[in-house]
Amino acid sequence: MADAFVSALAQTILGNLNSVVLQEIGLAWGLSVELKNLESIFCTIQLVLQDAELKQRKSEALQNWLRKLKNAAYDAENILDQIATEGPRRRRVNSGSGVHHQLKSFLSLQNRVIFRSKMAHKVKDVREKLDAIAKERLQFQLSEGVMENRFGETLDSRQTSSLVNELEICGRKEEKEMIIGELLDSRHEQDDLSVYALWGMGGLGKTTLAQLVYNDARTEKHFELRIWVCVSDDFSIQRLMRAIIESIGGVIKDSTEGSRSSVSELDPLQRLLQERLRGRKFLLVLDDVWNENPSLWDGLKEVLRCGSKGSMLMVTTRIEKVAIMMATITPHNIGYLSKDDSWSLFKQRAFIAREEEENLVEIGKMIVKKCGGVPLAIKALGSLMRFKSHEGEWLAIKESEIWHLRDDENCILPALRLSYDNLLPQMRQCFAYCCIFPKDHVMEENELVQLWMANGFIPSEGPTDSHLTGHLIFKELVWRSFLQDAQIDSSSKMMCKMHDLMHDLAQSVVRHETKIMEYGKVPHFPKMLRHVRLDLKESWAIPENRSKLKLPIEDSLRSLIVDGNKVLDKTKGFFPFLSKQQYLRVLVMNSWSVQKLPNLVCRLAHLRYLTMSCFPLRRLPESLIYLLNLQTLKLTNSDSLLELPKNLKLMKNLWFLEMERFRSLRCTPPGLGDLTCLRTLSIFIVGQDASHQIDQLKELNLGGNLSIKGLENVRNFEDAKSANLIRKKNLISLSLSWKNDITEESAEYFEEVLKGLQPHENLEKICINSYKGSKFPNWMSTLAFKHLNDIRLKNFGRCEHLPTLGKLSSLKNLELKGMNCIKHLGTEWLGNGQRSFPALTTLTISEMSNLEEWIIPDSLESFSCLKDLKIEGCPKLTQLPFLPALRDLHICRSNLTLVGSITSVTSLTSLVLSELADLDVFPVGLLQNHKSLEELRIVKLPIKTLSNVLDNLSALKNLYINSCNNLEFVAEGLQYLNSLENLEIIWCDSIRSFPAATLESLSSIRSLSLLHCYKLNPLSGPLEKGTDLLHLWIHGCREMNHLPESVQRLSALRDLTIWDCGTCDLPNWIGSLQSLRALRIGCCGPMGKRCMKPNGKDWPKISHVPVIEIDGQIIQDLDSIGCWN
Repeated sequence: MADAFVSALAQTILGNLNSVVLQEIGLAWGLSVELKNLESIFCTIQLVLQDAELKQRKSEALQNWLRKLKNAAYDAENILDQIATEGPRRRRVNSGSGVHHQLKSFLSLQNRVIFRSKMAHKVKDVREKLDAIAKERLQFQLSEGVMENRFGETLDSRQTSSLVNELEICGRKEEKEMIIGELLDSRHEQDDLSVYALWGMGGLGKTTLAQLVYNDARTEKHFELRIWVCVSDDFSIQRLMRAIIESIGGVIKDSTEGSRSSVSELDPLQRLLQERLRGRKFLLVLDDVWNENPSLWDGLKEVLRCGSKGSMLMVTTRIEKVAIMMATITPHNIGYLSKDDSWSLFKQRAFIAREEEENLVEIGKMIVKKCGGVPLAIKALGSLMRFKSHEGEWLAIKESEIWHLRDDENCILPALRLSYDNLLPQMRQCFAYCCIFPKDHVMEENELVQLWMANGFIPSEGPTDSHLTGHLIFKELVWRSFLQDAQIDSSSKMMCKMHDLMHDLAQSVVRHETKIMEYGKVPHFPKMLRHVRLDLKESWAIPENRSKLKLPIEDSLRSLIVDGNKVLDKTKGFFPFLSKQQYLRVLVMNSWSVQKLPNLVCRLAHLRYLTMSCFPLRRLPESLIYLLNLQTLKLTNSDSLLELPKNLKLMKNLWFLEMERFRSLRCTPPGLGDLTCLRTLSIFIVGQDASHQIDQLKELNLGGNLSIKGLENVRNFEDAKSANLIRKKNLISLSLSWKNDITEESAEYFEEVLKGLQPHENLEKICINSYKGSKFPNWMSTLAFKHLNDIRLKNFGRCEHLPTLGKLSSLKNLELKGMNCIKHLGTEWLGNGQRSFPALTTLTISEMSNLEEWIIPDSLESFSCLKDLKIEGCPKLTQLPFLPALRDLHICRSNLTLVGSITSVTSLTSLVLSELADLDVFPVGLLQNHKSLEELRIVKLPIKTLSNVLDNLSALKNLYINSCNNLEFVAEGLQYLNSLENLEIIWCDSIRSFPAATLESLSSIRSLSLLHCYKLNPLSGPLEKGTDLLHLWIHGCREMNHLPESVQRLSALRDLTIWDCGTCDLPNWIGSLQSLRALRIGCCGPMGKRCMKPNGKDWPKISHVPVIEIDGQIIQDLDSIGCWN
């Protein structure tokens, strides 16, 4: 597919040409005629673009024409954007606002007449180029207008039937049984018509699963009549009724002549269909439904309500929204095949009539992994490999992308393209752009919408429309399985991923304009690239004489995303390359590390989206405000940032101002209330003068996360109320902070201010810091906050009682910190209902030095869902209440009597004991009855032995011992841990020995880490039998002067790290570790040099290991080739 969304680009340009800004500038600068001519050409071209985009797959000439048209359209858009930007910029010069002399030097074209003349010539040139391209359309005989069949193929090519060969099906038995159980469930016997829907991405096997259910003997016995109809994209009620009648076996005849006829009127078809179905229990399968029009579905559904009770309709569709619209039973999202089932299906195709060769099996399993559990892809590649017998041919397929396969070898992408073709042009652009992220990358909804907006992919009448439309497009892409695994994370952000095959589809669409340059791959870069991602890594270790980044790209880039941990200012050639990209709209610099922001960034006049690391920047330059088109400004690693540009209020197009961290920020710029487009503002610091007062927030329609600091500068209730927080319905998270050292104000003052800061009831999270009132406003415990799930109250110096938080039905996370006046937690915070804290799962109580008791009345059901509890710095608390669901407990710097109460909390699966200065011996029987404990962390305890605490922990999988400096012997008690998989010992200075024989009793051990135990000589002594240990890390064991002989018995070892140890060379037997996949050696003196490739003395011993890292430098990665010159 060459260029699949030229029509969307043309539509965007037409919208720009009709904008008020361009029309006004056109009149003022004498460009109106040329702009009208340009609009006329795009209107003419737009008429045939849909047909051209469908037909291009079979015509290379048409592909070239579309590509040429697209490049010219991009040129036109750049020119129009330049004109639209220059107008406001020159108006600012004339107004004399700000630093006039800086702006004047910043402008590339100071002479207004010259600029207008140049723009007129540019518009004329691009108009003539487009006119010539438009005339070429005639040779392709393209149809004008909207095409009814957006799929670009005939209906016959996608017909399905009910027949299936069950012997060729793998891995659907459980789903088949579940669906049959649902269809035959007796609770549906009283319904006239129940509807069950199967949905999922193309190629998953929805039709196959429906066929299996349809042909099962139990289904056949249960339903008197079974009917199969392939719907596809033509949801004509008349066509479907005729298909149903014919499937039943009826012949549609003219009633007067008795011969077969094309009865097409709706009413006689309805009566004939109901005559065939009336009184019969039927199962009707509607396969491959695309219709999203509820009225069409309602029309068919009413006709079908004529069978007997218990009749059932089963639908298959790729679109979740369709499934929800049609189903009366909860729809089923069909799953991916398991790893084993995927391999069975592949093997069934690839190794037919020949033996499984060991070398091909290993490669084949990696090929199957590319398919991501999608049966269609597995079958297609399995069938392809059947005819390839040489290892090189298999490796070529493993290394290639699916979209590189020839059309006659690839039925995967055509199947997925059906879904793509069904998207509106703007949605296609948004989906395809997502492949700028690597496979398996977790994407965030707001970030995607902002990137789509910056690139002009979203049509709108204004900023608000564009933002909302973007979120609707995101939902559509999720409903249609283009984006998957959509879920809200702990910070209330909607995250998602893209299936690998969908990523391949997106790459196939935009392969001529979007590229990812990854470590280990050398991509081909077309000169007219639009979107590029550079994934940098410090471990590339580019030599100084080869550190110049060479990208053969002209000035065509729209997006440049630089990610990774490599410092950019050490990469020669990067800034000259960046300075050429004058039409850049998206710039992401997550690996930036410069003392001063380069001026060239502030000259990128078309920039809409800017993300940059601010470390170690302390100030952003004032010239940043000349990015007049900037919509999104995201500042990461901003801990050291002291100030933002003072004239930020002049950036009228700014919608999203986000800072990752802002601890050092002294103040926010004055007059932020002037930024009426602003939708996200991470931090607002209240100042004393009018331009910094809290009423600057009054008219801003903010959403997302907002932190307000400097509340000591809010004078009273009315001032606080002027922030208008109660009307900001899109806010998700709110943080309110006073300075911690404010003591002169009365409690009543704080109470009045907090009362005025009441947020909207949609709020989900709130954090209040350094509040010095003695009581809380009523809004904090009102039942109106139905979405409030996270509350953090910190450093409340005067509060003796908490609000009735127990009434909040959605509260899941609660943190109480530094509330030193509270002595009792009793009924006052629980509320007076029958249940209290019904949804709370995580509770942290810390630095409450005077808390003495926590009581729950027996008559009250409280904390029924509490799973995670942390008690820290509560020296007077001696007893825990009964918490039936508690699983994870962390006790730190607290009373030993409280530790003793753990004995009765036998439901725990995870326990952390930390910084308990008096705990030198564990209480007898402390964990005697903890049969479910899976993880134990012991941190900074003065214990000397573990012998009396591990005896009965039969379920323990993870044991971590950290900074226990009195602990001399660790092996005691480990022999009882038959389930232990991971053992980590770190910063334990007194441990001298960890015998290798200890591993023999740990039958389940997989990972062992011995870190910074300076006196330890690890794995000493013999190891009689091998273990299944996979990962071994030895760090900072400086007494170790050679690699222990016992390591050679670890035949399953895959990952070995030796760091900061006294080892001077490697033994010859290291080569016997044939399972070893990764070896890391660092800070081990001459040992590193001896292992260097290719001339190090020890290199032959380790050359078989695929990945080798020496002193932080990857010297071998057998699957990778460098990308730098």
